[in-house]
Amino acid sequence: MKVIDDVICKEYQDYIEKTLYEVPWYLKRSLDENCYVGEKEIFTDVPGFANLIYSQQGIHQNTLFNVVTPLAYIAAEKIDFKVDELMFARTFYQNPYTGKSGVTNPHVDIDDAEHLVCLYYVIDADGDTVFFDKRNETLDAHISRPSFVNYNIINSVTPKKGRCVLFDGKQYHATTLPQNGPRCVINFNLGGYYV
Repeated sequence: MKVIDDVICKEYQDYIEKTLYEVPWYLKRSLDENCYVGEKEIFTDVPGFANLIYSQQGIHQNTLFNVVTPLAYIAAEKIDFKVDELMFARTFYQNPYTGKSGVTNPHVDIDDAEHLVCLYYVIDADGDTVFFDKRNETLDAHISRPSFVNYNIINSVTPKKGRCVLFDGKQYHATTLPQNGPRCVINFNLGGYYV
């Protein structure tokens, strides 16, 4: 895992933030609604807004795709990772959840392919990204997902505008609920290799 502050210049950070306030968003009952949850696990659902930018079916949001995609390549280059495939690009926006705290459902973004996650923080916020002591070694999270009845958080990253965290896509991760203001991230899943 690598955390990089000011991964892009301040002007580009501001441009991305401004652009995100000018595009349509889609309300979801839970931002991790497609993630498996074990029978006895208790995690907090997170309602919020999402925008699918890119999937393997192609570009879903032209404006965002053109604005944000270069940052994933810039970030990957800083850790000597050669991107040969953009698998997914999404953005998520959560309002503060005053009076309710907790961890969202531990998950991997793509459960059947090796990938690098580039998580970019659009604004300063609380609602840390947390990383667990469990990994998806089989690349089949729906069948072999470990139990999270008991778990350990091994690392935590606080959202800060211009910061990104890059990590192995096999690593289970989640968010904590923001309390003091909105939380906005852009999530990229990248195929490639280290040079």
